[in-house]
Amino acid sequence: MNLQQLGYFVAVARSRSFTRAAEACFVAQPALSQQIRKLEEELGLPVFERRRRGVELTLAGTAFLEYAEQVLKLVEESKQRISDLQSVRQGSISVMCLPTVATYWLPPIISQYRAQYPDIDVHIQEHAGCTPEDFARAVCDVGIVQLSESHERGAPDTRTERLFVDEQLLVVPAGHRLAASGGALAPAIALREAAGEAFILPKPTCGMSRTISQAFSDAGFVPRVRLETSQVEAVCEMVSAGLGVGLMPAMASGRKNAGVRWRRLRNPVPRRTIALAWDSARSLSPAAAAFVAIVRAAAAAHPRGRAKGRASGRLRAVA
Repeated sequence: MNLQQLGYFVAVARSRSFTRAAEACFVAQPALSQQIRKLEEELGLPVFERRRRGVELTLAGTAFLEYAEQVLKLVEESKQRISDLQSVRQGSISVMCLPTVATYWLPPIISQYRAQYPDIDVHIQEHAGCTPEDFARAVCDVGIVQLSESHERGAPDTRTERLFVDEQLLVVPAGHRLAASGGALAPAIALREAAGEAFILPKPTCGMSRTISQAFSDAGFVPRVRLETSQVEAVCEMVSAGLGVGLMPAMASGRKNAGVRWRRLRNPVPRRTIALAWDSARSLSPAAAAFVAIVRAAAAAHPRGRAKGRASGRLRAVA
């Protein structure tokens, strides 16, 4: 039994005529009749009563018609579903990313993606560390991860493509001795100038913790930590309340908070590389490839974007 036989059977059942069914199916009547006979042989019962003025369904044919129509309907629905996926009309994608990326950088990207592809569901999985190795252990279509020198080559079966460099900025209360007018034009200061301050820092489990710890080591002092938090937003609020100073990613500096001031750092400049990650063993779905295209465009517009980084692999989408 095959789909062609089911199609011929339904056509005859609806038209009550082998001749009209053959015309509707664009097939010679003898060929259609032969396929119906093979179907009846497999079922073990006749499905039509042949009469001079046409054909009628037998009891077995009436019972079989309901199932045949369901099968053909499911086949058409499955074809449409695949077509929708190929043309980015329906489906879903899963994206693993850093909490800071999810909070500060990703929302306008998702908004743009949803505007272009409203029927694609986007599932965000936040991961505190979010390295290529973490992505390799996850079940996601795309990752927006952080690279360090040890991660530049990624993990087995995981390819990465650098997007932009995200600096860590010193955030201080408004009116603090290290606050400066001029906003982004204010000169960078050495991290060591804040050596005597009480710091509010992310917990060691946060993705930024490794970068921040290395910055203090390079600056030659151990910070006096007053508070630790797993919520990056909380660092800014606590600094605004005058509880200390902190380090936060530059991508967070766009959020308005009248109670804080931001200073770029030098000697050292704490920073991390934000990158795309994907499974090199399989092709991206069209929906995921469309998302990646928007991410790349946003990264290219970033002040420290893709111009300084080169791809370590190529993303492939299914045709």
